[in-house]
Amino acid sequence: MPAAVSAARRARPSGTAAGRLEAALAKHRGTLLKRHRVRSGDQLVAFVDDAGFCFAFTAEAAFPVPGAFDHLATTDEGRKWHWMWGWKDELAAAKRVYYGKLLVRKPTFVSLAMLPVFYAAHGRPGELDDHLDDVRSGRVSELGRRIVEHLAQHGETQTKRMRAQLGIASDEGRRQYAKAIEDLQRLMYVAHVRAVGDGREDYNYTYDLFVRRYPEAVRAAERITSAEAAARLVAGLLALAGAVTPRQVERLFEWDAERTARATGALEAQGALARVGTRLVLPDLL
Repeated sequence: MPAAVSAARRARPSGTAAGRLEAALAKHRGTLLKRHRVRSGDQLVAFVDDAGFCFAFTAEAAFPVPGAFDHLATTDEGRKWHWMWGWKDELAAAKRVYYGKLLVRKPTFVSLAMLPVFYAAHGRPGELDDHLDDVRSGRVSELGRRIVEHLAQHGETQTKRMRAQLGIASDEGRRQYAKAIEDLQRLMYVAHVRAVGDGREDYNYTYDLFVRRYPEAVRAAERITSAEAAARLVAGLLALAGAVTPRQVERLFEWDAERTARATGALEAQGALARVGTRLVLPDLL
């Protein structure tokens, strides 16, 4: 390992070195913004393909992950929402990008190239009964189990129809349904198919099982171990951010400290990250 990287691992940088690192990080993070000014669905796909993953709308201050809004070539907030609200549905329906509540339960875009990596990180074989282990562990609720099994039996289903067929009518039931759908998206058991309806009252999503909606991603994930996938997700995050803390990694991907340590340790052994104080940094920025 280069001496400069080894030294960076052992101690915090001096004030001058810290300033140089912050300048390098600002330049690194600005590069993606300069490469992509989005005015069309095709340009949005190119941005997501380049980034690998990003927040679909606004960025989240606690995480150095880009938000697609920052790359839209307009300062008009109304136009931003109009563009993105249509593109998220059109592009996901055409399977040009993945869209769903994934990172910290916020709407997220993932490139189709990166999608198998996200799926492989769960370490599942891609069978229709995979969810039962998570039901037993409490990661998936009983309602979540019913949703998965309903989709397995009936195929893609609109939200309003599925709630009716599951006997969900109360406000509390709808809240529990929304929470279950969020959990199932985060764990990649269900996926958006399309949006249907016009207006606030009629608009709703159609969902299907992830394994049925994205079988090519599930097949590709078979060649990636969960440990390799975790390391690749951290590498992708570092490529976007330049530097992150282990805590940010844990919160973003909802991992425990042990899994984060294994993934970051693997990258460190490859010389793909350096430790500067409490941060994990791309070695090229030092």
